[in-house]
Amino acid sequence: MRTFAFITVHPQFIEAYAKFGVFRTAERASISIQAINLREHAVDKHGSVDDNPFGGGDGMVLRPEPLVAALEPFKGPRKVFVTSPSGRPWTQADAERYAQSNEDLIFISGRFAGIDDRFVENYVDEEISLGDFVISGGELACLTLADSVLRLIPGVLGNQQSAKEDSFGTELDSLLEYPLYTKPIEFEGTKVPVVLLSGDHKKIVAWRQAEALKKTERLRPDLFANYQKNNPNKKK
Repeated sequence: MRTFAFITVHPQFIEAYAKFGVFRTAERASISIQAINLREHAVDKHGSVDDNPFGGGDGMVLRPEPLVAALEPFKGPRKVFVTSPSGRPWTQADAERYAQSNEDLIFISGRFAGIDDRFVENYVDEEISLGDFVISGGELACLTLADSVLRLIPGVLGNQQSAKEDSFGTELDSLLEYPLYTKPIEFEGTKVPVVLLSGDHKKIVAWRQAEALKKTERLRPDLFANYQKNNPNKKK
């Protein structure tokens, strides 16, 4: 069984999420979700896992020894992640790559002012950022990374095809997803596009592809430029 483990000072945070969505259904794909309480590896009887930063400064820093001890049970192939403003941006391609691997994925949930850099240098495989902003702890960010991987593993979603047709998915050539509509047919004066009511599958597919291109060009010109570069023979 493959493991997705979260090392955190707030294991209840992870345990709550494990009851829902892809975390709840991960077991169908032989994925074990584990919340590792970092305080079980504290350096003293008081549960200490952090200390003041050398050189002064505000906040506390997670010590390296408890983190190393928490990693100790994972002896097989593994990737260790830390979410950090210093990390590189995470992409759908990363999620696809790790969905296809056999490695255990270990997510370190940072807290306080940060993590002792010696642990990051010696034990972390990837520093990942969700964007140029800061949140109060790494749990949400780590769960986000894990969710993006889990939903691509066969068996986790009820319909695996749906993941391929999402934004950035393989069925959309990594474009944004086309506009979606449901009942009622008319809402506040705007009607559902006629083609979607036609029942003509080929026309619907063509419309969706064209709309995905338009939407991507409008909202994400960077993605659109990359699409044009990789698909020089495809017309807009």
